[in-house]
Amino acid sequence: MMNSLIPLTIYGIGVYHPKGWKLFINPNTTFNFNEGMVKIDKESAAKTNAASLSIRWATMKNEVKIDDYVNELDLQLQKKQKKSRNKDKYRILRREKHRLNGKDACLIENEFIANHSIYRIFGKDELVKVLQLFFYSKESGRMIVASLSATEEEMKRNKEGYKETLLSLHENINQVQTENVKRTKIEKAM
Repeated sequence: MMNSLIPLTIYGIGVYHPKGWKLFINPNTTFNFNEGMVKIDKESAAKTNAASLSIRWATMKNEVKIDDYVNELDLQLQKKQKKSRNKDKYRILRREKHRLNGKDACLIENEFIANHSIYRIFGKDELVKVLQLFFYSKESGRMIVASLSATEEEMKRNKEGYKETLLSLHENINQVQTENVKRTKIEKAM
């Protein structure tokens, strides 16, 4: 499944993703160093093989503790469920703490049953499995979140590979600063 991962780096945020997946950037949303989102989708004719990786980042006003973020996420999922009048059901199944490049991170596994057209692939309620990895970067002040959503069958088949993809998420601010310095020197030389 994940035999061929390739790197993607945007604004100092990097991840290794499956080679055959397709990158999407919404031109109608904010997309800069401080805030943005990219989506990388698995292309497949079979809807049961559907999977999507999204990476979001945002500069935060204050430092974010991972446990606080997980608790807020849980609260937001409960609010979404209540807002849908319990037609959509959300639940966090597992939480794993990790250290990524010296940063506290959390990998959560959750699922939701969607009763709306975006996810109702077959015209009935759809169970969507989600793996999310997130960390706060003190260096850039950004919260960085990678979410991989898939059908139940797809997640079952490729869960370990998807975890590998998420655990490759990283931030390298020094590289960005070095590239900016090089670019500035080149521009001045012109």
